[in-house]
Amino acid sequence: MKANLMFHDRDLDLKAEPVFGKSDLMADLELKRLLSAMSGDDKLIAQACETALFCPLTDNEGILYRQAILRDAMENSETVRSLYKVCLETEALRRGSWRWLSTYYLSSTYNSSIELLSLYTAKLMDLRLIADRTSSAFHSEGFLRLFALMKSELSDEYFALVREHLKDLKDKDGTMISARFGNCLQGVSYVLRRKNRKGFWRRWTFAPSYTLAPRDDSGATDLSKRNDRAINEATNALAQAAEHLQSFFNMLRAELAFYIGCLNLRDALDQAGASLCIPNLGQSESRMRSWKDLYDVSLALLGAGEVVSNTLESDKRLYIITGANQGGKTTFLRSLGQAQLMAQCGMPVGAMFFSAPVRLGLFTHFKREEDVSMKSGKLDEELARMSRISDHLRPGALVLLNESFSATNEREGSEICGQITRALRDNEIEVFSVSHLYAYAVSFSGDPDVQFLRAQRLDSGERTYKILPGEPLVTAHGDDLYRKIFMAEETESATS
Repeated sequence: MKANLMFHDRDLDLKAEPVFGKSDLMADLELKRLLSAMSGDDKLIAQACETALFCPLTDNEGILYRQAILRDAMENSETVRSLYKVCLETEALRRGSWRWLSTYYLSSTYNSSIELLSLYTAKLMDLRLIADRTSSAFHSEGFLRLFALMKSELSDEYFALVREHLKDLKDKDGTMISARFGNCLQGVSYVLRRKNRKGFWRRWTFAPSYTLAPRDDSGATDLSKRNDRAINEATNALAQAAEHLQSFFNMLRAELAFYIGCLNLRDALDQAGASLCIPNLGQSESRMRSWKDLYDVSLALLGAGEVVSNTLESDKRLYIITGANQGGKTTFLRSLGQAQLMAQCGMPVGAMFFSAPVRLGLFTHFKREEDVSMKSGKLDEELARMSRISDHLRPGALVLLNESFSATNEREGSEICGQITRALRDNEIEVFSVSHLYAYAVSFSGDPDVQFLRAQRLDSGERTYKILPGEPLVTAHGDDLYRKIFMAEETESATS
């Protein structure tokens, strides 16, 4: 059986290769806090969510398939958690089975496989009972197909037949085998036989028998080898069946882990008073973006109070964000990057409404601290990082620039940033650029393909942390910060 809760035609690969720049995305978009809220102390949830987040989907059909399952999970959270709990219990019981570790002897493998199959059969019954009780509340293709498979493949007749075979295979009453003489009167064609067939005891109770002497070690060894030859084929079949069922439970647990992580994130944001929505994603050729109350999820998870959100509707290829220092520009950029990644892995997004095109790659180029090893200057490091990014770019990608190339003077930084930004846009790559370089920003004035945004600043100098449409200004209002910090210290000194 296949769970197929992440892809309609394949399993989730927990070892899948992540997108280029994973470490930069993790740091620039502050995704560690997001993943921590999703996983808690569950390492498998952390692994499943991290795999999904850094292997974003680029086909709308696959995203819609996963979103439908997510809706079911959010509307039937107790059922989904119950399914996951059964998988956890199964793994705990498997690990607690010491006999499973004793696989040196064939007979040990035989008995261990029977024990595991008994365990898996009981847990499959638990899954089937959950499906019977709750399947009518689900509507997604993924869950309906899984529940239908459970009902058809795991019928009462199936469980009765499996229990009967496992009972017959257990060797507490001994093992019945048959053989025939070979050309040299040696035993050949050893076969394991059913013990509980009709007339079994009548036929064999009074048959000739031989009992090994208590100290006949050679006879016991010989008999053990003959027994192993008889159970070899059955042992292989039992072991394969046990591995198959173990694989099913492992995969079901891993795929459910992603949706449990989404439920955990929803619960954490509910406590913080923040909302989530399931986004709408258009084709990669589209430019249309629209969102309402988009916010930084990682910031909301800090629980430090209400997080400022932003609303936008535009269809440009290039967005240049300017404005006052510490006005919320980086937070806005981070919220966009988070939303794009979360949306394309099938997760809910931190907004009241979010609609955007699918992007064929997400790349961040945020400012970094000075190279402590002094092997290169800050500008050299920025150029080298952009060069590595350019090796993986293609039309339809999204690039987030945060104060890039500001390590040099205004004129040189503006020229470098302007040339790179134009090259990206001309190659059909969407760009959101936060910059304090005025010459860079105004060089795009009058361009119909550019949307200018600006961090809002009130006349009093107060920052609202809202990002609104607005042309770039010559000043970044750094004097506001000077007055806020140093004038406050002078006032405090005077009063003391």
